Amino acid sequence: MTQMQSTHFTYFKYGLSILFLIVILLTYQFQFNTDEIKSSSPKKTSADFFIDDQQQHFQSANSSSVLLNGTLASNETLPSCNCPSSLYSTNNITLVPFGENTPLVVPEFLSPIQPDILEKMLVNSKDQGLIVTVAGYAMRVELYNWIDLLKAADEESFLVFCTDSKLYMHLVVTGYEDQAVLIPDDWFLDNLELFRNTENNMLDNEIARLTHVKTWVLQRLAYVTDIQNVLMLDVNQIMLHARTMEYIQTLLHIRHDTQLITTQDSSDQHVMNSGLVMMRTNANLAKRVLASTVRIQEQNYNQTQQQAFNSALSQLELHVKTGMTVLLDIIHFPNGINYFDNDLSGSRGIEPYIIHANHKFGEERISLLQERGFWVVNSDYIASISNQVEDIFKKREENNPLEERDLSDETLISL
Repeated sequence: MTQMQSTHFTYFKYGLSILFLIVILLTYQFQFNTDEIKSSSPKKTSADFFIDDQQQHFQSANSSSVLLNGTLASNETLPSCNCPSSLYSTNNITLVPFGENTPLVVPEFLSPIQPDILEKMLVNSKDQGLIVTVAGYAMRVELYNWIDLLKAADEESFLVFCTDSKLYMHLVVTGYEDQAVLIPDDWFLDNLELFRNTENNMLDNEIARLTHVKTWVLQRLAYVTDIQNVLMLDVNQIMLHARTMEYIQTLLHIRHDTQLITTQDSSDQHVMNSGLVMMRTNANLAKRVLASTVRIQEQNYNQTQQQAFNSALSQLELHVKTGMTVLLDIIHFPNGINYFDNDLSGSRGIEPYIIHANHKFGEERISLLQERGFWVVNSDYIASISNQVEDIFKKREENNPLEERDLSDETLISL
């Protein structure tokens, strides 16, 4: 009996040993599969060293309305949509934290850019990049100040998209014909009379609709294949450093996934400032963001370009290290409050690349720029040119009362 018990005990030990080996094999197999899955996931690029101070994840402003179980909060409504609520019933669908709020159609292509405009774009491009701005006649003095500051920073190449023919005429008379184009009528999606009005100032006018033209121009440029990137600046963006364009282009080209570069508005890194936008041309995600921005503005006339731009970006999952957007640091690219009021850059002994003087309006902004040495334009000279332009238009109306937007180079020569 004792010998039988000893035999059973021996078998029991053998069984435990075999079971232990099986557990080890299963554990090893599970760990191997886990490592294989991790190794197959995309790795972050090593070229993100320049944004080590911006490691936080951009969270969607709208993501708070989406619950973890994929349903919409009962008291939330989907913005930018006048569709029937039944269309967005969550009974049979699962919502995700990111994605367009309404169906979005991204054009595969747009009508070709007019040859004369494309030619001026190519002539004024440098290293496959182009600096552009959008301005109207009411902004002419600040536009020339912007131009003079660009030239002081050794940026001689740029292109001005004029909303009206008076400004185009003004630039022709001052010798900037090769660096100015009149925005074609078909680039304006509607309300042409509003945008052609020479009294409207996009920087100071309370009509948010005026900023929509910047989106339309940027969307057109997104489909260009002849140059690689476009830097759109407002005329109240003060460039101080030489090779600023080259620096921003470098950030764009370090990582191919980068399609948009913007600055932050104030200290809130969730809000982009549309006063400075560098865009990789012919890039699918950039086209999608702009198509969404256009749609949001068309459905909400009272939204500025910046508001619509942020709404469009909030529908994407953005990360400064792995996403499509790079955010320029606020010390080297401050807005008006951070530079003039808070002395964010000066207190650290840093001269910014670009200052966005967006916290003052009209004469108050001009006075501030004069006090700080950022007003370099000869206002008297610009006023004398304005008188000449007014005389040209008066003579034109007397001789040939056509619409202002029909003014051509041939008409200018004849006058």
